[in-house]
Amino acid sequence: MGVQTLCEKIATLHRRRGPVRPLRAGDVVSLRPRHLLTHDNTAAVIDRFGLTGARTVRSPWQALITLDHDVQNTDPEQLAVWRRIEEFARRQRLEFRPCGSGVGHQIMVEEGFVVPGSLCVAADSHANMYGALGALGTPVVRSDAMAIWATGEFWWEVPRSVRVRLQGSLAEGVTGKDLNLARCARYRDGEVHGAVVEFEGPGAEALSMDDRFTISNMTTEWGAIGGVFPVDATTIEYLEWVRRELVKRGQRRFTKAQIGAWATAPLVADPEAVYAATITVDLATVTPTLTGPASPAAMAPAESTVAVDKAFLVGCANARLGDLAAAARVVRGQKVHPRVKFYVAAASRRIQDDAVRSGVWQTLLDAGARTLPPGCAMCIGLGEGILEAGEVAVSATNRNYPGRMGHVDAQAWLAS
Repeated sequence: MGVQTLCEKIATLHRRRGPVRPLRAGDVVSLRPRHLLTHDNTAAVIDRFGLTGARTVRSPWQALITLDHDVQNTDPEQLAVWRRIEEFARRQRLEFRPCGSGVGHQIMVEEGFVVPGSLCVAADSHANMYGALGALGTPVVRSDAMAIWATGEFWWEVPRSVRVRLQGSLAEGVTGKDLNLARCARYRDGEVHGAVVEFEGPGAEALSMDDRFTISNMTTEWGAIGGVFPVDATTIEYLEWVRRELVKRGQRRFTKAQIGAWATAPLVADPEAVYAATITVDLATVTPTLTGPASPAAMAPAESTVAVDKAFLVGCANARLGDLAAAARVVRGQKVHPRVKFYVAAASRRIQDDAVRSGVWQTLLDAGARTLPPGCAMCIGLGEGILEAGEVAVSATNRNYPGRMGHVDAQAWLAS
């Protein structure tokens, strides 16, 4: 038996074809993921699926379809596409969430599709987010998604693993997003490109669940194809919350006994596991960070002052309840500047409902925030708020290349 990283162990557990031994980096294997997410790109996957000759999705329980990108579009042609996707999901008995339900990645974690030690994939680059729950989340291309529908499996080359030891804790007012933006700038030359990042250390334990989701999500912008946190008391507390919420709705994706097993015997890397590199980060040295205006890897000087036309608190990187509450604390009793448009969209309908019940949503409205439906919204440059030529924005999203949020001549700075 060989020693393995956490990534290699999870891949081994989900192997269907390939080397009959503990897997290691470089092995090419066919894996059977626990779940696959597709979103607005489902129509393209349906077209590819039709070319296979398959009539039915092999394992309907694997699939989740969420409409989350172009959620404000009311064009009749686009609505016809949505109906086609929904009808396919109904016919194939697939889990389906319509426009306004939220970002698919958030739905995956808050509705219990992702569990520790599982392999969960998405036809979207921010599938890395699932690693916050001790799972291996990684993106697949549309042809892989089609193959999973048809066969239940897809081929994958096991990547190298990079260990990131987190020490200390974040200072007051500093967030996981600040760590991400600083790391994007630090690893701009491809140091972790194509790798799975495995976090460990006392600093990892000190991070909130929201911060872990944000950090795992944006390991994509570091260049990694996965970002996995260890399972600890914070993870278990979150999973208990998910289980209780599901029970209220008459659903069950995992049991209390399974949670107990994850708590007492979580899947971990072997102590002697071989990593391509080890990076040590003292969280106490992380400071509020601003990057842009055309890349998450271009860090602005600490003393920078940027005049903005629009501000966005939307998307799967930073639109959970803790983020909305933090924004509400800043704007409480104040008004958004008259020349600035401040857009807010919760990462999911459940998060928005919680924000409404807590009063956070009303505080944002009272300050002059313009609310959008739960979903990707302006992170992908679709719908109300699109950046026009010459406009400058600050955004809590995860990506800001030219044209991402609107006109190619607009500027978008990333922050927490």
